[in-house]
Amino acid sequence: MSAQLLSSKIVIVEEEPRIRSIPALPTAVVGCVGITERGPIAEATLVSSFEEYVQKFGGFTSNSEVATAAYGFFLNGGETMWIARTVHFTDVTDKATQTALKATVDLLDSGPIATLTVNGKYFGAYANALSILIEPATNGNALHFNLSVLNDGVVVEVFPNLSGVPTDENAAATVVNDPIAGSNLIAIVDVGNDTRPVDATYGPLTGGDDGLTSLADNDFIGNDAGDTGLYALDIVQNLTLLIVPGQATSGIHNAMVTYCEVHRDGSMFAVLDPPSGENAPGIVTYVETTAALIGLSEFAAIYWPRIKIVNPSTAVYGTASSITVPPSGFICGVYARVDSSRPGGVYQPPAGVERGIIFGMIGFEDDPDGWPEHQVTDEKKRDIVYPKRINPISVYTGTPRHIDGSRTLKGNGNFPYVAERRGVIFIEQSLKIGLLFAKHSNNTPALRARVRRTVTSFLLTQMNNDAFRSRDPATAFFVDASEALNPPSAVFAGKLTVRIGLATNKPAEFIILRVTQDTRALEEELAAA
Repeated sequence: MSAQLLSSKIVIVEEEPRIRSIPALPTAVVGCVGITERGPIAEATLVSSFEEYVQKFGGFTSNSEVATAAYGFFLNGGETMWIARTVHFTDVTDKATQTALKATVDLLDSGPIATLTVNGKYFGAYANALSILIEPATNGNALHFNLSVLNDGVVVEVFPNLSGVPTDENAAATVVNDPIAGSNLIAIVDVGNDTRPVDATYGPLTGGDDGLTSLADNDFIGNDAGDTGLYALDIVQNLTLLIVPGQATSGIHNAMVTYCEVHRDGSMFAVLDPPSGENAPGIVTYVETTAALIGLSEFAAIYWPRIKIVNPSTAVYGTASSITVPPSGFICGVYARVDSSRPGGVYQPPAGVERGIIFGMIGFEDDPDGWPEHQVTDEKKRDIVYPKRINPISVYTGTPRHIDGSRTLKGNGNFPYVAERRGVIFIEQSLKIGLLFAKHSNNTPALRARVRRTVTSFLLTQMNNDAFRSRDPATAFFVDASEALNPPSAVFAGKLTVRIGLATNKPAEFIILRVTQDTRALEEELAAA
């Protein structure tokens, strides 16, 4: 309450700040669509480590690249990934038409009548390897029982002292189906006869199917109306990066670009994998002709070639010491590591022998002639791909394997480089959230001045974080909310327009050394003669 001005006095009144602070949004939050061993279908699910990925989606599988992408992302410095599992849908406009099936087995009482039905927690063939072991309860109660889940005969989960009575607090379905402390592998349906199952080993479960028959590009692309494929990620507002690991087709690549630039209104950036088995001329043909990616968008970049990593599972991939995987997950991990390396890291190109190192990479995919490193160590080969805006992954004598390019697909737009485009996305999205205070406020000169000051303050901070080519505000950026942009007709139409110009940084792609004979001594001698 304000003090009454009854006598001469000095009054202190605290006012709301005239400049609102703008939050710095996260810059390396990945949305990933693909096949997984298990997990929710067409439902974006957060994982914050590779261990959490395995817990929710299972391990490495021979028919999917998502697990290796997640492995590479977290290994290289990533922290936040949203996974949207896909299967074949008979109608991508309706996620209920997914074709995967759950495995199941009945647990029998002494009748013998089914008392509990055990299903795979998720749709998929993974549960066909599960069995259920019922044993006497640890607490000695004859009406209770211990339930163990076996995977290929190995105990992987144990739930002690369960009850067959559904109203008990330790009822089997209540405990096992608990979303936090329950099973990661199975779910229980109580059939309602209030008895415990007989001690025995049941299973393995049968009938599980991954739903991959007739899988096509549309199952990865999905549909907005059905929230399938890419559109299963719509629920996550702060996504900044998009990958569909290993699905390097023209249809999927073009859909990824459209999703980032159009559907997500330029708030995301797509990292595209190369098709497998492509040499330098082959990847150029793909980018230039097959997929027509050149000049398509600033909101995507493609990298080449695929990379080799140490075989993470001989049980899945056989006895070979290494396997070849798509690089997109690893690339996004590099993005995340560079972003977090310093304030304004998002403005630094994620490339080169310092910032672009790919952890976990031990080699390159063999080219068609069987020369694994020939295509990227030969400068003439890089001269073929780089002008087509394909970012090579390369190595030089004495250097680690690293990203050797930072171009987006489009060279004649506003922000044609990876760090430049991603930095502007960060600025735009931060401003979008930070200026919410102005929405539905009276459109007065005072409001427009306040908006201009708020934007300027934020851009000054970004300038000091090396976002721009200059550290002089007069040449680094401009903010215009003038009357010329906001005439009465615009105000009456409910519009407040702010024009922002950014002098963004450009990477040094080519280092030119001009070498000549040093003739200074001769010139001095001639001058003295």
